[in-house]
Order: sequence, then C-alpha cells, then structure tokens
Amino acid sequence: MQFTKKNHKNFGRVCLHITDRGTAIAVSKLVGASLQLQHCAYFNSFDLSDNPELIANFIQQNNLAGANCSLILCSSEYQLLLTEAPSVEADEMCQALWWKVKDLVGFDVENAQIDFIDLPEDSNRQQNRRVYAVIADKAKVRAKIALAEALGLNPVTVEIPETALLHLIADLCSDLVGTSILYLDPEQSLLLLMSEGQMYLSRTLQYNYLDRMEAVVLDLQRSMDYYESQLGKSPCLKVLLLPQQADDSAIMQTLRSNMGAEISSVDLNALITADTELNIELQQHCFIAVCGALRSNQKAKK
Repeated sequence: MQFTKKNHKNFGRVCLHITDRGTAIAVSKLVGASLQLQHCAYFNSFDLSDNPELIANFIQQNNLAGANCSLILCSSEYQLLLTEAPSVEADEMCQALWWKVKDLVGFDVENAQIDFIDLPEDSNRQQNRRVYAVIADKAKVRAKIALAEALGLNPVTVEIPETALLHLIADLCSDLVGTSILYLDPEQSLLLLMSEGQMYLSRTLQYNYLDRMEAVVLDLQRSMDYYESQLGKSPCLKVLLLPQQADDSAIMQTLRSNMGAEISSVDLNALITADTELNIELQQHCFIAVCGALRSNQKAKK
C-alpha cells in the first residue's frame, strides 16, 4: 500500500501477519545480496490473550527494535475487485479506480486506501486491459501500523496475502503452461492462476475447505476452464498446494482423484534458505508471513 518511511536497519525485515486466530511473525536477514529466513514463530490468540507481551518479548529477545516491518492484511481488512483499467497514467490510477469501485465495496470508500495489481497485457483478449483494485479499510491499516510502531518496529510496507505469495511462488510458475496455486486456509482459501511468473486470475474461496472438498474441486475446475477458454491461455497442468500438506492428507487425495492435473505441495524448506528447518505445522501458520519477510524489494511502493 502507499506509504513510505525511512528505513532504519538494512539487514532484512520483520513481517507480521495478524488474524483473529493468531499472529505469525517471520524475520529475514540480508546475506550478501539475498534474503534468508532467520526466525519464524506463531502465537495463537488464546496464548496472546493470556500474555499480550509475547510478541514484544520475541522482538526484544531477538534484538529487532527498529527493524523494517512488512504488514500483511487479513481478509476482513480489504477487498480485491477485478475491473477494466482506466485510461490514465500509472500515477493517476489509484484516483481513477476510486471512482470505479466506490459503490462496490463493503465499507465507506471515503475512508479507503486504494492500490492496484497490474495484470499481463494478454489477460483479457476480448476487452481492454484489466487490473485488480485493492481497497483497504484505512482505519484498520492505520491500526496495524500503530501496533507495529508500538512494538518498536519500522513499518515500510503494507500488502495483501495475494501479493505476498507472489514473492516466493512466481519462480515456481515460470513455464508457459499454466499453474494453479491453491493456498489453503480454514477460513478463506486463495486460488491464483499463473503463467510465466505472472498472475492472471485470483479467486477467494470463502468457506472451510476441510468441510467442502468437493467445492474446492469444482472451483478449481471452473477456474482452470475459464483460464483456458476465456483468457486463451495454455491449459493448467499443475496444481501447487500451499502451505505444505501431508502427502496422504484428505485434500491431496481428493484432488488427485478428481483433477486431471499434477497435484503437489510446496515444502518451504526446499524453497528458501533458513537458519532452522520449518515443520509442517509452522509452515501452515506462517507461510504468508515468511513470504512477506522474504520480499526482495526493500522499499515501500511509491
């Protein structure tokens, strides 16, 4: 999102992903020209209610005061809307999008922060160029920034889970052949359709996938059909599940039985360089935070 503050420590960054269920925190360090994961932790909401100082203690124990911080919004704090891009210059896009989306969001757009995700030129072969408008509740964004500052951190970036995921998964989708990225979350899963490292389609699955696995299959099939028939892209032949899923899990077995595509799950340990190995449970809680911490761009978008 659009705000910039002077960087204090240039060794990496801290990323906070705060949801109703708990807070994930990931810390990267700059080693040469690359970012590596240094710390990763998850504090559930029950523990935090009993001991609100857990995150502050973590920051103090790991000498993170003054570190640059990325903040990842949760689903209740923003909306993502696909719309035709206004015919304006890039620096005028946010203002122009305001007029297009002001009647479509579920909160007062007068108090909204607006950004956008540019889509590839061939993302809509029948109409003009399209973008995803990102509309965030400004009050909730400010509250997150204030929380980071109260913890002694230096917030430099606010982003959404969809863009955070792209920091790590874009390179996994470098082929022309389409790849479906399915980020699984008990409350709200994300489905991204990728080709040549670029996102063409994003969908939100607003149900608990554990209770509705047949619905996941149907949403995947419909999205992949749309990607091929309406966007004119090569078929999606791979489905990557995030965070890491056990090979014998119900969701892996269901997808393999019903999808005509290669189904695999991503182990963060094979994807990143980290000081310690991350078990499946930690990956499932902290995947988004790790993606945000390993954002290679050290400056907030202007």
